[in-house]
Amino acid sequence: MAILLMLKIFLAFSIVLGNGLIIMAFVVDKNLRLRNNYFFLNLAIADFFVGAICIPLYIPYESTRIWTFGRELCIFWIVIDYVLCTTSVYNIVLISYDRYQLVCNAISYRTNQTSISRTVIYMVAAWVLAFLVHGPAILNGSSRQRGGTECRSQLLFTDHYIIITSILEFLVPTILVTYFNCCIYWSLHSRRIVRGNPVLTPNIPSPVQGNSMTCAFFSKMCLPKQDEEVPSSSVKKMRKKSFFAFLKTQGETETASVGLPSLSHSNSVSVDLAQRQKLLRDRKVAKSLAIILGAFVFCWAPYILFTIIRSVRKDKELNPWYTFTFWLQWVNSFLNPFLYPLCHKKFRNAIKKIFFFKKANGFTTDVTF
Repeated sequence: MAILLMLKIFLAFSIVLGNGLIIMAFVVDKNLRLRNNYFFLNLAIADFFVGAICIPLYIPYESTRIWTFGRELCIFWIVIDYVLCTTSVYNIVLISYDRYQLVCNAISYRTNQTSISRTVIYMVAAWVLAFLVHGPAILNGSSRQRGGTECRSQLLFTDHYIIITSILEFLVPTILVTYFNCCIYWSLHSRRIVRGNPVLTPNIPSPVQGNSMTCAFFSKMCLPKQDEEVPSSSVKKMRKKSFFAFLKTQGETETASVGLPSLSHSNSVSVDLAQRQKLLRDRKVAKSLAIILGAFVFCWAPYILFTIIRSVRKDKELNPWYTFTFWLQWVNSFLNPFLYPLCHKKFRNAIKKIFFFKKANGFTTDVTF
C-alpha cells in the first residue's frame, strides 16, 4: 500500500511539473505564442489543475473512504474534476482540428494564423461546454444529497445521464479526432501519388533563340550585292565584319541555350525540395496526432466502459477495476505534455531558458538535449 501511495503522489507531482513547464514556456518564450500552441497551453492549464487539485484531494479520501473536508469542498471537487477532465478532452479535439487545418487547408490556415480573438473563443468554448455537460447535473444532484462521510457517490447520476455524458465526453471527441486523422492521412497519401507522377512542362520557345536567328539573318543581309558598284577592299571588310558578328551571335545563342535549361532545372529542384520538406513536416504532424489519439483512447475507453457497466449492474465486485480505470484517465493528463509539446524543438528550447535562466533574445537554439 505504501508503494501504491507513493506512485499516486508521484503521478500528481509529475502532472503538475510537466504541465507547469508548458505554461512557464509560454511566459518565457514569446515565439511560442502562436495559434496552434495556444491550444496546448489550454490543455496544459486543465491538466495542471488535475494534478494540483483533483488528485491531492482524492488520495486521502480513497485511503479512508471518509470525506473530512466539508460538503462545499466536496461539491467543488466533484465539479472541478469532471470539468477539468472533459476540458482536457475537448482541447485534444481542438488540437486535432488545428492540425487538420494546417495540413489540409494550409492557405486559409496561414491567413487566420494571427486571429487571436478566434483562438481565444475556441479556448473559452472548451471550458464552457465542459461545464455544461457536467456542471448543472452535479449541482442539481448534490443539492438533494444529504450530508455524510461519502463524497463521490454514483447515486448523484442516473443511468441516462451517464450514457449521455459518456457520448459527449468520449464517443463524439473520438469520432472527431479519428475523422481529422483520416483526412490528414488521405491528404498525405494523395500528395505522395501526385509526387510519384512526372509533371510535363510545356516547351516555351526562347526569345533569345529567336533574336539569334534574326541577327544571323540580318548579318547575312549586310553583305552587298554583286551587281552593286562597291570597291573590292570595302567588300572584304564588310564580309569580314559580318562573319565575326555572325560568330559572336552564335556564341551568345549557345550560351543562352545552355543557361536557360540549367536555370529551369534549379527552380524545379528548389520547388521539389520545398514540397518534400512540407510533406515531411505534415507527416510528423500526422504521427503526433495519431499518438495523441491512441493515448486518449487507451486512457479513457476503459473508464467509460466500466462506468457504464457499473451503473447498470450495481456490482461492488467491479470497484477495484473501476478504481484502476478511474486513475487511468488521470494518467492521460500525465502523458499529454510528453506527447507533443516536450517533443517539439521550440518547446524544448523554451524549457532550457527556464532551467538555465537565459534571456529569450540571447538564447541560441543550436544546443539540444
